[in-house]
Amino acid sequence: MLALSASGAEATALSEPNGPSELGVAVFRVRAVEASGRVDNGSAVLIAPGKLVTACHVTRNAQSIELSNGGTTWAARACAADIPHDLCVLSAPGLASANPVVIAAQGDLKPGHEVIAVGYPHGGKLVIRRGKVKALHPYHGASVLQVSAPFDHGQSGGALFDARGRLVGITAFKAVAGGDFHFALPLQWLPESALRDDQLPASSRDPRARAFWERARESQPLFLRAASLEADGKWEALSDVAREWVRVDHANPASWLALGRALDRLRRADEAAEAYRRAALLEPSSADRP
Repeated sequence: MLALSASGAEATALSEPNGPSELGVAVFRVRAVEASGRVDNGSAVLIAPGKLVTACHVTRNAQSIELSNGGTTWAARACAADIPHDLCVLSAPGLASANPVVIAAQGDLKPGHEVIAVGYPHGGKLVIRRGKVKALHPYHGASVLQVSAPFDHGQSGGALFDARGRLVGITAFKAVAGGDFHFALPLQWLPESALRDDQLPASSRDPRARAFWERARESQPLFLRAASLEADGKWEALSDVAREWVRVDHANPASWLALGRALDRLRRADEAAEAYRRAALLEPSSADRP
């Protein structure tokens, strides 16, 4: 398995432009109870009246789901699921009159932009952490967001906002080794029909189903294989994977940056400089993010 885990870092106090209470008003704590009695803690984001998005790995085996925010609780149930992409929709009729988040337009976010992760680590209090977009990884018609804003266990399914407080992704998983390897899921994977459909397909209940990031390493997308190797400091292996990544996705500055970082650590300075140059040609801000 790739060294990734469901979304580690200590909480830090931040002064947010919109205020913590405003950023967290549409983010809910999730308590998902399995038939065995096992409890999974996570987070969810209200994106339409009575409908919330969370990470499927939090709720996929739940027999009952409870949401809470500000001392109030609501019952919820799964109503749509895309387990391979790790995005699930919950229905909570008690939140039909609550105000959902504002969703950013596709393409508004770029590498280097500020982002804010909001959720409930370990089933505890709301935590807000700030960071930047490190890379956007094209995958299945959208872009998985790699960010430096840390989030911990229990924040899977939480919100990733831009600096204007608009929702840009759903926090989901991170590299076990730490570093700037926190990943959020794109909302573009969520079909509009999912917010209107209250019938969960039987196929979505398959307990064997796993998200793309939970697969064996050789079956994962190249950007995740590269992230795991970089987080673990396996530079020779990273250079091999990054070269493959460059071959299949040469227009992605992240692939060239990964190759440059691997070559840097292997003390192949001239080759590393060329990789960084190629990244900067594709994305000028890449020159500031080696």
